[in-house]
Amino acid sequence: MIWIIVIAVIIFIFFIFKIVSIRNSLYGKTLRPFLDLYAIDKNGNEILTNILFITHPFSNNSQIEMYKDKKVNGNLFLGMTSYSEFPGMISNPHDRFHNPDDIAWKYNYNEIVDGWCYCFRKPENFIKVDRPSILLSESDFANYEYLVSNPNITPEYDFIYICIKDNDTCTAGWQSYNRNWEKAKLMLDIMCNDFGLKGLLIGRINCEIPASCHHLMNLTDFQTYQEFIKNYNKVRFIFVPNMTDASPRVVTEAMCFNLPVFMNEDILGGWKYISPEVGELFKNDMSDFSGKLRIFLNNLNSYTPRKYFIENYGKYNSGKKLLSFVKQVYPKEKLNFDIDSVVYMKPAV
Repeated sequence: MIWIIVIAVIIFIFFIFKIVSIRNSLYGKTLRPFLDLYAIDKNGNEILTNILFITHPFSNNSQIEMYKDKKVNGNLFLGMTSYSEFPGMISNPHDRFHNPDDIAWKYNYNEIVDGWCYCFRKPENFIKVDRPSILLSESDFANYEYLVSNPNITPEYDFIYICIKDNDTCTAGWQSYNRNWEKAKLMLDIMCNDFGLKGLLIGRINCEIPASCHHLMNLTDFQTYQEFIKNYNKVRFIFVPNMTDASPRVVTEAMCFNLPVFMNEDILGGWKYISPEVGELFKNDMSDFSGKLRIFLNNLNSYTPRKYFIENYGKYNSGKKLLSFVKQVYPKEKLNFDIDSVVYMKPAV
């Protein structure tokens, strides 16, 4: 009798899972590598469009079959460079997509999308230039209405650096490579030893840091998102030595909290956010690191990153750019919504 009940519960859970999966497929929440696109009309209604972004390589045959099914059912596809060098070969040696023989590279992603939202300084090195494209990223859509600093909290640290450890032994992996950990340790030594800066390092608890930083840095374990975003209130600026980050959400989140940005100029994406109102870029070879850091610290209180983000990015400004791009790519008759009634568009991020 007990086994019958157990089997019945398992079957029930299975069908609930299938129902949820079907519901998500019909009403949004499409799983990666696909990303839903919403249109917001004049009345503020969010309309799930028939346009999907492809955000990273297909990891199995079922995803290409899903692409084919959605295409047959009237979905349209745009590319979004949210994952390293995609649609180019992934440079991170700890990434399965670094292998040119991986099943992911059976597909020509440039051929199966109608246009690209890219992050690159030189898009011609990664995407086909014979189709529409726009410099636009998922990270452009950070929700500044939700991400607001708490004026009642006094910062405990000078900077925050996010670099999740890949394993319990702190050996090299996808995260450390993407966030330039080995080079960052040299930079942290300068920040601690030469400038006496106090730092908050998110996600690398019990990992090795420069000796000069032992008494100046606090290391945390991995945190939930709700825990993590509270840390922006505890610091004065964000340090971003990252290299292969295509759409660094931590940067725009920090900007929403009005944190100036000190960023590696050789980062794949995110470089576009740095202006005189936001922060400074430094070279990855560190030839100008100390000099740029000194300039940055001297100007720290004059930066206005939140104001700059609101005036140039977010769902309204970036959403209007995305709307114009969709109008450029698709004729009205291909769309499942009245584009003339749309005010802006936004990816489901």
